[in-house]
Amino acid sequence: MPEIDFISSQIRKDDDRSTAERVRDRLELTGYLVFFFILFLIGLAIKDAYLLMGYLALVGAGAFMWRKLPRLDQRFRDLVQVHKGQMVLVMSVLLAVYPLIFAHDAYLVHLGALAGIFVIVALGLNITLGFAGLLDVGFAVYFAAGAYTSAQLAVIWDVDFWVGLPLGGLVAAFFGFLVAWPALRVKGHYLAMVTLGYGLMMNILHRNLKGVTNGTDGVINIPAPTIFGHDFLSPITVFGFTLPFQTNFYYLTLILIAITMLISYRLLNSNIGRRWEAMREDDVAAHCFGIDLTFNKVLAFSTGAFFGGIGGAVFAHMIGFVHPDNFILLTSITILAMVLIGGMGSIWGVALGAVLLIMIPERLRDFEVLRMLLFGLSMALIMIFRPQGLFPSQRRRRELESARVEELIKASGKENAHVRPVD
Repeated sequence: MPEIDFISSQIRKDDDRSTAERVRDRLELTGYLVFFFILFLIGLAIKDAYLLMGYLALVGAGAFMWRKLPRLDQRFRDLVQVHKGQMVLVMSVLLAVYPLIFAHDAYLVHLGALAGIFVIVALGLNITLGFAGLLDVGFAVYFAAGAYTSAQLAVIWDVDFWVGLPLGGLVAAFFGFLVAWPALRVKGHYLAMVTLGYGLMMNILHRNLKGVTNGTDGVINIPAPTIFGHDFLSPITVFGFTLPFQTNFYYLTLILIAITMLISYRLLNSNIGRRWEAMREDDVAAHCFGIDLTFNKVLAFSTGAFFGGIGGAVFAHMIGFVHPDNFILLTSITILAMVLIGGMGSIWGVALGAVLLIMIPERLRDFEVLRMLLFGLSMALIMIFRPQGLFPSQRRRRELESARVEELIKASGKENAHVRPVD
C-alpha cells in the first residue's frame, strides 16, 4: 500500500501547512490590531494641543496612503472577515487593559467611560437608521428619557440603579413608540423633520416640566451604583494597580457594549433584521411581499430608543447631575454623526465612530472655539472623500461601489453598451 501511505503523508502535510497559515494569519491580525491600538494610545497621551493636531494630520496622511495600497487594505479586510472571533478576543483584551495603562490619569479613564456610553447610544441609533433606514434626528430624546427616569427613581424613590437601568430603557422605548406612530405617514427627509421637531419640543418640556425634570435646576445628587457592597465611587485595585473610581463605570460600559453588540448581531441576522433590511432598501416592495411596515417601523424605533435610554441611565449615574443642556439638538446631531462617519449599518464601525467623535474633540479643548471649526471641517472632509463612512459594512460598500459604476457608465454615454462574454 505505498500509494495510500504517500497520499496520507501528503494530506498530513497539507493540513500542517494550512494550520501554519491559519496561525500566521491570526498573528498578523493581532499585530494589526495592537499597532492601531498603540497609535490610539499615543494620541491620547499627547498633552499639547498643537502637537496633537500634527499627530492627527500625520495619522490622516497615513490612512490616506493605506487606501492607496489596495492589497494591504484588502488583506486586512479579509483577515477581519475570516477571523472575527480572533478580532473580538484581541479587542476585548486591549480594551480591558486600557485603565491599567492610564491608571495615573483619571480624566482619560473618565473619557473612556464617556465614550463607552455614547457607543451604546450610537448602536441604538444604528438599529433605527442603519438597519431599518429610518432617519431619526432627535435621538437625544431617548438619551434624556433614560437619564431622567433612572435619576428621578434613584433620587425621589430610592430605587436601585440596577432596577432603574432597564426601566430607563423601557421608558425610552415608549417614547420611541410615541414618535414612531404619528411619523409612519412620512419617510426620508420628511421623517427627519418630524423627529427634529420632536426633539426640540421635548427639550423645551425638559426645561418647563419642573415637577418631572426639575426644570433648569436639573436633577442633582444622583447616587452612584453599588454592586455586592462595592460603591462605584470607590477606587479599585487590579493586579496591584490602584485605579480611579471612573474605572468602575468604564468596565460597566464595556459589559453593556458587549451585550448591545451581541443583540445587534442577532437582530441583524434574524428574520426581523431581514425585514428591516428589505424595508430600508424599498419599503413599497417590502409591503408588496407581505411585510408589516407599521409594526416593523415601530419596533425599530422602540428597539433603538431602548439602548439610547440605557446609555442615558448610565450617563446620569456616572455624572451625578442631569440638566436639559445635556440633551440639546447638538447632542442628537453628534450621535447621528457617529453613525454616519463610523459607517451606517456597521456595528464595529459605529462603535469606533462614537469613540473618535467623543475623544478627539475632548482632547482638542485647548483650541476652544476653533475646536468646533476643526471638528466640522474634518466631518465635511470625511463625507466628501469617504461617504460610506470610515468603517462601512460590506453591504453598504458594495451598494456605493455599484452606484459609482453606474454613474461612470452613464457619464461615459455607454449605458446601453453590452459586454461580450469571455469564451
